[in-house]
Amino acid sequence: MQSPRFTGIGTFMRLPHVAHLEGVNAAVLGIPFDTGVTYRVGGRFAPAAIREASRLLRPYHVEQAIEIFDYVSAVDRGDLAVIPGNVQATYQVIEQGLAPVFKAGVVPLVLGGDHSITLGELRAAAKQFGPLGLIDFDSHTDTWDSYWGERYTHGTWCRRALE
Repeated sequence: MQSPRFTGIGTFMRLPHVAHLEGVNAAVLGIPFDTGVTYRVGGRFAPAAIREASRLLRPYHVEQAIEIFDYVSAVDRGDLAVIPGNVQATYQVIEQGLAPVFKAGVVPLVLGGDHSITLGELRAAAKQFGPLGLIDFDSHTDTWDSYWGERYTHGTWCRRALE
């Protein structure tokens, strides 16, 4: 029996909240971190807000007449335990959190966080797969060497990745 939408653990689209990855195609993972921003904080609340909004989504696609989770096995692994105020230590947390997902051949669906978390994600992927290609749609390149004297921010992650 299915429970009402307003009950239970607040997972993405009410997916199972599990740590195992056997038989899973995709795993939602939250990274509630916004220490890398230099202007407006609040991205740390995004994973919870996205999950809350997703409770109203239905996995049935009307035009295609399919139930998406009949074709994709997905879970929500919760949030990583980021370290507020410490970008580099949080990158290590991200790498460690994504490593088993990549190793299992599961596609991560990451809910951020500010743009600085991208570097941790890329490092984790590169450790598993080697050199990567990246297409980033943004209004700027995020290739500054430093911003406000900091080398690890939302505006420097791409430069660090290229290094």
